[in-house]
Amino acid sequence: MNKFRFTVNNNDTQINLPLEINFDNIGREDLIQQYEEDVLTEIINPIEDFETTRYSHKSWVAVNGDTKYSTTYNFSFFNRTMDILNTVPVNSNLWVSSYTYVDPSVYANYSGITFTNKELYFYANSYRRSFFKIDFYDTTEVENQKAYFTIIIPTQQGRKVQVDIGTPNVPRPVDIRTPIFDLDYVGDKEGYFIYWLKSREYIKLNTFYMSAKFFNAKTGQFVRMMNRPQSGLSEKFKFNKSEYFYYKVNLDVNSYEYEVFREYGLGDRVGELSDSIKWYEYVNPQ
Repeated sequence: MNKFRFTVNNNDTQINLPLEINFDNIGREDLIQQYEEDVLTEIINPIEDFETTRYSHKSWVAVNGDTKYSTTYNFSFFNRTMDILNTVPVNSNLWVSSYTYVDPSVYANYSGITFTNKELYFYANSYRRSFFKIDFYDTTEVENQKAYFTIIIPTQQGRKVQVDIGTPNVPRPVDIRTPIFDLDYVGDKEGYFIYWLKSREYIKLNTFYMSAKFFNAKTGQFVRMMNRPQSGLSEKFKFNKSEYFYYKVNLDVNSYEYEVFREYGLGDRVGELSDSIKWYEYVNPQ
């Protein structure tokens, strides 16, 4: 506390008090302006770099020494005339890489999924609108995983095989497609590339886990695929789903290439002609 002494005189006296007075409204205008800017930014959406870049399959060396870049998928469907539980012995030959056609000398009395040779040859709508769906997740834990992107492989691609759609008296050999895909820069290239964010600031994931399904337009149902046939499992319907339904995919953000690995065994690389990415139809318990 300061004490002041004043002398009484006849002149007007002015007293300056060095007291700081702040009103409660000081600074509120700045806060309102900041709030307006935040609201406008939220409404207009902030500028985010969502540009994608294309990843191709990392090169590998073929048996003859040539450098290859192709990716091979091999999808096999279960023979529906067989009983997975009661067939003895149960072996991987019960799964056939065909929509319907099989070589009778190898797979006697086997049937493919649902299509006929004529439907395949004439590209019937039920066959043409079917496709393979490859989903990419951040983890194999179903309870916590998020799907980040999807690749579609149409049935109009794939290796060809010759079949006869004629009659015993008038044969008509024709070529039809199989669910074995050799994807590359040219030819069958739908589903070959992976497109992912170029900027690493928004999502920093480099490793994904892919699963596969087949959409059968003839039945309107999805068929789930496994990375191994159930014939090799001791418990055909009780197993670790995180191990048997996925392959691991690594993205190289420097070279813009990807590699595919098994999630079981040695975890070796797959996708080459001699060691393709194999998928087998999962058979539900009856």
